[in-house]
Amino acid sequence: MIKNISTTRAIGFILGIFFVFLPTFSFAMVNEEGVDKFRKSVNSLLSSTCLRKNNYGVKIYSLDRGETLYEIRSKRLFIPASNAKVLTTAAALKYLGSNYRFSTGIYTDGILENETLKGNLYIKGSGDPKLVTEQLWLMVNELRNLPIKKIEGNIIADDSFFDDQKRIKTWIKNPSAQAYEAPLGALSFNFNTVKVYVSPGKKVGDRPVIVIEPENEYIKLENNAQTLRSGKRRRLIVNRVDKVDHDLITVSGGINLGQPRAQYFLNITNPTQYALNVFKSYIELSGIKFGGKLQQGEIPDGAVELYMHEGEPLALALRGLNKFSNNFVAEQILKTIGGEHLGLPGSTKKGLRVFEEYMQQLGYGPEQYRIFDGSGLSRQNRLSPEIIVDILRNVKDDLSIYPEFVTALGVMGVDGNVKNRMKKVASSSKARVKTGTLNFVSALSGFFQSKEGELFAFSILMNDLKCSNRRVKKIQDQIIKKGLNFQRIPAGSVLTDDREKRASTP
Repeated sequence: MIKNISTTRAIGFILGIFFVFLPTFSFAMVNEEGVDKFRKSVNSLLSSTCLRKNNYGVKIYSLDRGETLYEIRSKRLFIPASNAKVLTTAAALKYLGSNYRFSTGIYTDGILENETLKGNLYIKGSGDPKLVTEQLWLMVNELRNLPIKKIEGNIIADDSFFDDQKRIKTWIKNPSAQAYEAPLGALSFNFNTVKVYVSPGKKVGDRPVIVIEPENEYIKLENNAQTLRSGKRRRLIVNRVDKVDHDLITVSGGINLGQPRAQYFLNITNPTQYALNVFKSYIELSGIKFGGKLQQGEIPDGAVELYMHEGEPLALALRGLNKFSNNFVAEQILKTIGGEHLGLPGSTKKGLRVFEEYMQQLGYGPEQYRIFDGSGLSRQNRLSPEIIVDILRNVKDDLSIYPEFVTALGVMGVDGNVKNRMKKVASSSKARVKTGTLNFVSALSGFFQSKEGELFAFSILMNDLKCSNRRVKKIQDQIIKKGLNFQRIPAGSVLTDDREKRASTP
């Protein structure tokens, strides 16, 4: 009798253990089922003929679980295009801080007497990538309110905060006038671009009406275009030509009568002279009399500060950098990182040395990647999906920079250059991304949150494309959509039912 009781207890104990651990066994099975389903769906998407050379890499990593959900060729190096800005943004927040502000100062070596400045007026830049029309007008208005009614000396620009290299050596040798190839400078204005408006004339044969914004003496115009009758075709060409001491905007071809006003953004060639001339034109428009010369030089010892303009915090500048993939902002920030961390003047070379220092902290030596700029415009850059994911992991672990970093990324279907991607996906705003595009190159990296609330870092780098960027972006979007809908525990599973019961228990 005693033996039967013992046997019964033993059997009960074993059964008890079985039922206690049944949900765990069920979780393991459904977990593998959910992961396997996701991996198969991504493999299917990547089998597209667009990627037939297999020159792509992907890594999707769970930040909550510390494990990889999916990867293929994740350690291989690829051209990252503007996904290089992920590194630039992380380093900027690490080494400059989210509240770092670029300043632009106005000084004099003379005295202000009876509303007349008797001496030279100096304007010194410190690389502000967001010094635009409103800010420069504010600075001029502050001078007028000192009050200054007349300047008897010269206006001198000091751009010594940066070195004199206006372009990255690994960029295309003969740059176009496209805005995305704007030159760099410590004293820069309006992203070193100019806007050209072209409207048809009053009648056929008239020259088009052209407005250059901002109007200044550094920019000159040559208008050889014509207003055409409706239906006649002739391409309107707006270009910028470097003339050493000024930039010439040339307009040729034709615009049809009744056609809406066209607008073009072009870069300029000499940032300091451009900013200096616009500054002068604003001074004169404000009513301050000036009859001196425009020069370049450094502020002398003993000069007096008249006004110091502080730009917006770095965190806000980074939104323009990433949401709209602004190359100029990226390169200005890279030089600033180098100057602030390794000493002035700021330079691309110094900035890249800071990148190297940061990458060493992540465990990567300089032989494991290649970076030549901050924007990703160089086709010699090489990063792997694993490196980008490791940068994202490092950022996520640092609360002092993570909120500003993720806020600077584009929100799928909502803003920036991904505003029109995944618009019909209800949960698209749970994907925060950085895009990257060059000829035959497309990239997408960032964060997304799955249906169960699990947070992932991911990187998709694609090179040697055999189809349009539009088709490749669709593949990327479908992968992210799968990620947003990813469930480790499918609805109706044992563990799901168990969780729902426990959640409803008071």
